[in-house]
Formats: sequence, structure tokens, C-alpha cells
Amino acid sequence: MRKIVASILAGVTLFGYQLATAKKEKIDITNTYIASIYSKNQVMVSTRLMGYIKKMNVEDGEVVKKGEELFEVDPSDIYSMLNQARGAVMQAKSGVLMAEMAYTDAKRDYERFKNLYANGAVSKRDFQKMTLNMKIRKEQVDMAKGMLKQADAGLERAKAQLKYSKVVSPINGVVIRKLKKVAEMALPGYPILVLSDLNSIKAKSFVQESDLDYFKIGMPVKIYVPAVKKYFNAKVSTVIPSADPTTHSFVVKYTLDNTKGLIPGMYAKAKVVIAKKEAVLVPFAALTSRSGIVGVFMDKNGVAKFTPVKQIAQVGNNIAIKGLNGGEEVILYPPANLEDGQKL
Repeated sequence: MRKIVASILAGVTLFGYQLATAKKEKIDITNTYIASIYSKNQVMVSTRLMGYIKKMNVEDGEVVKKGEELFEVDPSDIYSMLNQARGAVMQAKSGVLMAEMAYTDAKRDYERFKNLYANGAVSKRDFQKMTLNMKIRKEQVDMAKGMLKQADAGLERAKAQLKYSKVVSPINGVVIRKLKKVAEMALPGYPILVLSDLNSIKAKSFVQESDLDYFKIGMPVKIYVPAVKKYFNAKVSTVIPSADPTTHSFVVKYTLDNTKGLIPGMYAKAKVVIAKKEAVLVPFAALTSRSGIVGVFMDKNGVAKFTPVKQIAQVGNNIAIKGLNGGEEVILYPPANLEDGQKL
């Protein structure tokens, strides 16, 4: 059977058969560990007010921006406080006005008695009474102004409380937990929502004690996230030197070069290189099976020879195998009816 030589992809054509050369190379031996995407910065969002939740603008899993309104507490009680504070301010202003009027009269009497006393028309005792009365009225003005200042502060606090009825997001993040619903009671200091910061996303996995030596700070790792169908370049950033007493596993954390599209809670896989090994690579298209045995067909002087192989790992579009020495010509896309010993 005559060979027709022509370059096609990685091999040559022999009456429709494509050949590729098995190559011996050093490959990375990898382990894959279950991982998860998380945020190192979580925020518990609460309210400064006590009241019923009037409106909830977000749901679990929603992405929110800094300053975006999350929920609102019913401000009815705050309006009542605000009206009371305004009434207290008006009353305090009236008190200041009355005290100033009384002080003005007392000062006028003092000036009149001062002249009379200088001319000997009134006794020293009467002049001292006028002096004392003026001082008392002056102190009453100062007290009234102090009360007005307190009333103004109370009004400002009431206005601030009204502002606190609408709670906004302190960060760019995602809602990972909603602890209250509309019409439920909100209490000061008790969280209503839990947010995760999208600007501090990392990955982590649990590693058995026997594998801990594979992880070194700064070593490169590939993180695959099925939800976005994408690999992310990462590095080992932390190996927490404390094992879970039940599972005897350690937490390994990874810093990702790019976190676009990632949300805390996503499932991931960490692909870690644990060693390098010399292996023979063949294209994936060379693998076939006969009678349930995986192998490849080789061109042995124009005759197809089936050789069983053992798959070690996938390297790009190639498969690392055991069973070949390297340098063999393997047939790509072998037909289902191709048999061992058949002439090519």
C-alpha cells in the first residue's frame, strides 16, 4: 500500500489516517481540592432605631453598591419625637424671651436706683436689693439660653434619628444573608442583613494533613469556578497552622489575580502542582478502546498495532500515558473497525 505524504495538523495522512508522534516530556502532576469563594470582609448591617421594618429593597444574593438604600424602618415614632423636640425648642425660646425681658426691667431698675443711691435718695439696702435682683435675672437668662441649647440639640438628634430610618449599604458587596423581613421588629445593634465585600474576594480550601507539605506561601495555583466556567490565576496566601480537631484538615487561602464575576459562596476547585514527572504525551484523539481496554494504534511498518496504555493526566489537548516509550507514530481518530495487525 503506497503512502501519500502531506502535512495535516500534527501528523501526516496515510490513506485517510493521521499520524502523530508520541513525545516524552516532563509534566506537572496535580491534585485538585474542593474550594469556595469568600470575602474576607463581611459587614453586619443593623439599624440605630427600634421599630418595624417598613420596606426591604434587597434579597439574598443581590449585589449592592455603596450608598444604595437597603431597607427602611417605620419612622412614625421618630415623627412624634421630632414634634416633641420642636415643641421643646419653641418653649425654650419663649423662656429665653421672658428671661431677657425680666433682665431688661431689672437692669433698668438697677440703673435708676444707682443714681438715687448716689444722690442719697435711697438706702444702701434698697440699692443692694436691686443689684441682686439684676444678677438673678441675668443668671436666669443664661439658664434659659442653656435650656434652648439643649432643646436645639434634642431637635438635631431627632432629625438624625429620622435620617437613620433609611439604612444604606456601607460597601460595594453582595447580600449573603437576610435576617429580617418586612413588618418584623428591628432592634438597635441587632443585624438585619449580612453583606460581603466584593473588593476583598479570595478562595479557600480544606486540606488533609498528609497533603499540607504540597502548599508553600506564594506558590501558583489554578482556581476553577464552574459557575463562570473559567480558570483564575491565584497564589497561596495563607496556611492556617491549626487543624480542625474532627476532620484533621487545615485551611489554605488563595489570593486571586482577578475576581471579576466572582461572588462569595461560589463553588470552586483548586488545582495544585504537587510534583513534576517524565511522561509520554499523545493527542487525545489517539486514544481508543478495544474490548474495554484503552490503548492506541501505532504504525509499525505499515501495520496497525494496538498497544494498551494507562492514562496519567490531561495536559492541554494531550494525554500523558504509560505504555509507550516516546517516538512512536500513533494513529489519530482510529476507525472503529480498525483491528490489531491490520495493514494500513
